[in-house]
Amino acid sequence: MRIIVLNEAMEPIGVIGIVNTLIWVRRYYKCGSFELYFPAQYYDLVRKGSGAYIYRTDRNELGVIRERNFTESDTGKKTAYAKGYFSETLLENRVINSTYNKSGLLEDISRDIVDKYCISSGADRRIPNLSLGARHGIGTNIRLQATGANVSEQLYTTEQTQGMSHRLVYSYEDNTLEFEVWQGLDRTDTQDVNSWATFSDSFRNIRDAVYNQDETAYKNVAYVAGAGEGSDRDIVEVDIRTDPNEERREVWVDARDLQKTYVIGTTTHTYSDAEYRELLIQRGLDKLAQFGMVETVNSNVDPSANLVYGVDYDLGDLCTYRYTDVNIEMSKRITEVTETIEGSRRTLALTFGIDKASDIRQVIKRET
Repeated sequence: MRIIVLNEAMEPIGVIGIVNTLIWVRRYYKCGSFELYFPAQYYDLVRKGSGAYIYRTDRNELGVIRERNFTESDTGKKTAYAKGYFSETLLENRVINSTYNKSGLLEDISRDIVDKYCISSGADRRIPNLSLGARHGIGTNIRLQATGANVSEQLYTTEQTQGMSHRLVYSYEDNTLEFEVWQGLDRTDTQDVNSWATFSDSFRNIRDAVYNQDETAYKNVAYVAGAGEGSDRDIVEVDIRTDPNEERREVWVDARDLQKTYVIGTTTHTYSDAEYRELLIQRGLDKLAQFGMVETVNSNVDPSANLVYGVDYDLGDLCTYRYTDVNIEMSKRITEVTETIEGSRRTLALTFGIDKASDIRQVIKRET
């Protein structure tokens, strides 16, 4: 692995030859981040006006430098660091500056938003080196209306409702970023398409498990109120319960920003009642995704056991966690991978679940 520094045109300007510490955090439902600590002799490469990006030669992810630091201690020791986010953060710099309306596969809508507001939006708004990558035809049909939303936030919020995400795939050879919508593999032991990734005490690949469950903020039914006033207001009920006997927990969603009419060019269009209902339902699903059940397991994982990161499981994969001693069993998605490299020592920390609703955390320690 080498760390190459690139300028604002994504042209290589040098290599950081000595890395004290690299923390590389990959995330599924939000932008990843990095921290790079190195001797001060390399600071000139990353200073403002010089280095803008860093590239790891063993990955297809590009880091955008957002913070730089140089320090000299009382003893004269000089160190430096650069921090930032993965290139998906570039999408945070654009907003949906018009009323956006579209129906179709979720993947196609995500691609259309990026094309409209980040690629084909004129020279001043176009994100350099960005293009649409491979289309996979994934997701189900939705109807979306958005005005003024941040492009990145809108993409992550909507994709999460179907367990999907997006990434900007970087090619060092071609100097390109390609937008791609993707979904992790199902590696649970209830399917037979992909190899299984099961974390279990019986397999001796987990240690020191700590389980916690918190349903305080959980909601499963949304009343979504759209356009109109008083008794004329359009209101739909969105119920995500799979068991009708599950305790009903409601939340009110004010969606008056979703309008029944929209303009394309000089022509005004009006949604049918069924089409407008689809808009409100999608808004309800987006909101309920923020009120998930908190169920956490903190556990160390034995890296010398039967599962290898990047081969048997990876970011975004659905995996099975089973702790037979106390009858804990769940299937959850890997939503974060934190890799820390210090010399020859590499530590991996995985998170299963979503933010406050993270379901499994474990630390993997591996010597390289």
